Parts: sequence; structure tokens; C-alpha cells
Amino acid sequence: MKKIIYSISALLLSFTFASCSMEENPYAVTAEQLAKSEDGATQLVTGIYATFWDHWCMQQTYLAWMDYDQDHSAGPGWVLSSAGSGDVTSHWAYNTTNDLWSTFYCMINRANKAKESLESTDAYKENAAVKQLYGEVLFLRAFAYFHLVRMYGAVPLRLTSAAEENCPRSSVEDVYAQITSDLETSLDCLHFLSEGNVGAWGHADKTAAAILLARVYCTMGSAALTHSGAEVIVDVKGDKKRFTCDKVDGAENFDANKCYTRAKELCDMVIERRGVDYDLMPNYLSLWGGNNARNKEFVWGAAAGSDVSYQTSGLNNYFTPAPYGGSGTWIYMAPNLYQQYDEDDDRIVHGVWHYYWASYTNKKWIAYPANSDRYNAEHLPDNLKAVSTEFYSSYKGAVPCLTKWYKDDISNPSFYSQKQAATTQQDVILIRFAEAYLLRAEAEVELGDINAAMKDVDVIRKRAKATTLYAGYVSDKVEARSLVLKERALEFCMEFNRKFDLLRWGLYLNVMNATEYIECGTAKRSTIRTKKNLLYAIPTSEVAENDAIGSNNYGY
Repeated sequence: MKKIIYSISALLLSFTFASCSMEENPYAVTAEQLAKSEDGATQLVTGIYATFWDHWCMQQTYLAWMDYDQDHSAGPGWVLSSAGSGDVTSHWAYNTTNDLWSTFYCMINRANKAKESLESTDAYKENAAVKQLYGEVLFLRAFAYFHLVRMYGAVPLRLTSAAEENCPRSSVEDVYAQITSDLETSLDCLHFLSEGNVGAWGHADKTAAAILLARVYCTMGSAALTHSGAEVIVDVKGDKKRFTCDKVDGAENFDANKCYTRAKELCDMVIERRGVDYDLMPNYLSLWGGNNARNKEFVWGAAAGSDVSYQTSGLNNYFTPAPYGGSGTWIYMAPNLYQQYDEDDDRIVHGVWHYYWASYTNKKWIAYPANSDRYNAEHLPDNLKAVSTEFYSSYKGAVPCLTKWYKDDISNPSFYSQKQAATTQQDVILIRFAEAYLLRAEAEVELGDINAAMKDVDVIRKRAKATTLYAGYVSDKVEARSLVLKERALEFCMEFNRKFDLLRWGLYLNVMNATEYIECGTAKRSTIRTKKNLLYAIPTSEVAENDAIGSNNYGY
């Protein structure tokens, strides 16, 4: 895949976009000609994947817009910027080609062109490898629309490369119908990894499509339940608050039972193949870190290339503290999430840097939690332990820095005397095998099999060495639903899910406002939100150029 990304401008159509312009400037080799061969079709499809990097998406914008604005993310205000306040209009990428609206419509237009080109020949019907690529096209278009509908609500459905720029919004219901249709069709075209015909790492396969589709159906199902008075218990700074979910707009006609039934079927299919294509890694230290890149649990993500321009600066750079090669821990786990893990849970024992230097010049150790030496013991290797005589216990601004995006081996980290290159060997992981268990658990709760759901949650908790297990002890539906949502937060911290879990359950305003603020070292970040923050601002250029779109979202 890397080679294809680098050569794409010479062999493939050159797509140029202003806002989400449908214009394109072809080279001598047409897309239709490329679609006739497997190599040519591969180049067509790789052009869609390249969108992740063409628009600075995976370098920083995706991270900021998907994960800063939620109750488990912390960091200084100058880093979080407006993306962390629920209003992206002051973020540097807003209303530029790096805006996620423009990025995902670019992906959609490239997918539309590739789809039409592949359909212009019979190769996608007759050649198994080309059929796989056709499935990837539909997967990527669905992935883009799934992000757009969750961020912006009703959005224009542009399904051909010749679609009018003056395109009205389609209803939330219609957008989800298109997403599920694309993904269901892609399942018929895609192959499992072990069956062959799947490209280099970073190309989606049948497992990725099944998990993404299960995520879509769970999103629809949970949103539907908000219209029937669903309740969820959320830990807000140690206080377990019971909320009645706000009604999620656009989900009135979704059938929760049908959505969850299909989600369970998809997860059953994935889990039944455990160990064939993908699997859970046995422990945390074999899961994360640059040395564990592309392991068996990572189903799909945006692939980092060998060239620095195709790597992400946001993850290792923003999450890793000095002097482990990062920029000083700009983004970190909120203390209110840290407190929800069991003491021996690997996801905090090895999942955060408990001891670290404050900077390259201040050689005194800082601990999280402050004044604690719990992790200065057998839990960590020697080079992660604090030196007691240097321990600066009076410092109160310590933070739990995530290790999962560390560029090297988290079980044997390297120290650096100065800031290292911001890039990382770690891909941006978007789908993990572990999610199949938690999506199935959510479906099982809503379908009435609570004990089966808790068994699935316990699979993830046992891997993490959590001491508290739930199967056989939980029978209340609201409690079970709440535990699944909590486990998603614990397992997928800063993996681009939390805000949208709160939104789909109609909990975002309730939880953010109940939280009030998040401790950010020695400062506090307000989490007070209003209706305006439920949806993102459409770029003003789109509103100005698309006469049919109407006004911007509420409050903008």
C-alpha cells in the first residue's frame, strides 16, 4: 500500500477540491482504463485511502475533532483549542480543505469515481481481487458518511461523481440507510484476511466491515432507545448518576430490536473466527507500542508510511511525556476516568506513565496519582520506576499520560535528552478485534441476555487483569447497559469513540454538564455545554456555495 500511495499522483486521477467541490482534473490514464486490471483498480482504491493523509486528517485534525471534546480527555486549553470546547469554528482546520467536512466529502467523491469506474467493466464481478477492491470502495464511502452524520446530522447524500454541488441535506434516517446498504453490500464483496485477495495492511477486509457495520447498528439502536425513555448510569467523578437519555434527533423510526439483532449476528460471525484472522492480544504490553504495530488485534486503521510526510505527528507527539520522545504530554487521560479502573487493571498499570520527568531540564520525577508510590514496585520494569530520593511529592499537577500511542516499546521505554522527531511508527488504529465483544455485549443487553453480555465484557476485563468481574452478579438491565458503556470508555480511551458514545445515547449534555470541569494539571477545563455543541459547524464556504443546503447547524 505504501508504494501505491507514493506513486498515486503519477498514475491516478488527480482530485482537486475546494470545500467539497466535485471538480477533477484527469491525467492521460483514465479511471475507466485503470479499472480493467487488478493493479489499476488497486491504484484507484488507494487514492481513496490517501485522503487520510492528503488533508492532514490523521496528522492532527481527526484526533482533535473526534476526541478532545468529551469527559475523559484532558489537556491545556491552548492545545485543546475550540475542538475541545465543542465548537470547532476557531480551530485552525475549520473552513479549510483540512476541515473534516471537506476531508470526508473528498473521500466520498473519490469513492464515487472509483465505484463508477469499476462498474464500467465486468472485472469487479469476475475477478475476486477486483471484487474485494469494489467492497473497499463501499466500505470507505460508508465510513465517511458515518462520520459526517454523527458530526453534522442531516447531510447531503452525494452518490455520484457528477452530483450537483447544490445538493440539499438528506434526513439522518436516509443517510443511515445508505451507510448500512453500502456496508451490507461490501460484506458480500470483501474477503476475510485468511482467504487472500486483501491488500497490504490498511486495506479494509470483511472483518473490518462487519465490526464497523455492527458499530453503525449499535449507534442506531441506542439512538432509537432514547425515544423510549432509556436510562444509563454514568460515573461522574466518583458519583454514579442515573440519567434519562435525551432523545437523539433523527432516530425516531429506527427499530432498536432489529438493529441490535443484526449487530449481534455480525459480532457472532467475527468472534467465531477468533484466532483465524484476528485475535485478542494476551496482555497490554503486547498490544500497544511501536514494537507491537500491526498485531493480530488491530483489524483496520490508517497506515503510516515509511516517508515522514505520511506519518502522524499527533499521537506520539501529543500523548507521550518528555523525555520519552514526546512533546511534554499535551493530551492525557482525565483523572475522573483513571479513578474508574481497578487498581491492578493493566490498562492503568501499564496504560499510563505513572512516573515521568516534567521536562527535559527538570530531572525530578512526578507521579500520578500525586504523592503515590504504588507503582514504584514490582508492577513496572526498573526503567519505569521512580527514584525515591528524587521523588517530587509536593507537585500537584501530575497527569496520567497514556502509553498506548508510544512510538517504542512501552515495556522497555527509551529515554531521550531532547525532543525526538514527532512522527511515530504506530498506525492510527480505527477498528480493534476487542470491539466485537463489547458491541455484542451491548446488543445482548438490549436483546435480553444480560448474563451473556456480562460474559463478553468479562473477556475484555480478564485480558486487562481487572479484579472485578460481572457475569453471574449483574441482572438489572440499566446496570448492565451502563457497565458496557463504561467498559468501552476504559478499553477505548482516546481511540475516537467516547464523544460519540455519549451522543448516540443522548448523554452528552447531561454528562458534560454534570462533570462541570476536568482537572488539567494545575488548571481546570470547563465541560459546560449547550444544544449548540451537539452538532459541528458546517464550513461557511459550503453554506455559501451550496444554495440547497439551507442554514448552518443550530447556533452557528
